[in-house]
Amino acid sequence: MQTNIFYVRIKENLEKAFKDFFPHMSSNYLKMAKLFKKDKLYPVLAIERVTVINKDGTETESSRFLIPSENSNFLWIQSELFMFVDVNPPESNH
Repeated sequence: MQTNIFYVRIKENLEKAFKDFFPHMSSNYLKMAKLFKKDKLYPVLAIERVTVINKDGTETESSRFLIPSENSNFLWIQSELFMFVDVNPPESNH
C-alpha cells in the first residue's frame, strides 16, 4: 500500500462535529482540538482505523489522524473534527 500526506483544517464548529458523532467520541478529543489553530492547515502523517465500543455494546467504525499540534507534539485525534483541504502542501501555511 502506498500513502501520501494530505492536509486538513480543524472544523469551524467543533461543538457540532462532536454532537454529530456523539456518543461515540470522547469529550477529551474536543478538549484536544483546542490545541489546533482554526486558520492553519495541518499535515496528516498517518491514519489509524479504530472501532469504538458504544455503551450499549454496539460498534462504530471511525479513524484517528496523527497530526503535529501547536505545542510540538504528535497527537492521535478523531478525524471527524477535521475537514479535508488538499493533497498539495500550501504555499504559505501560517
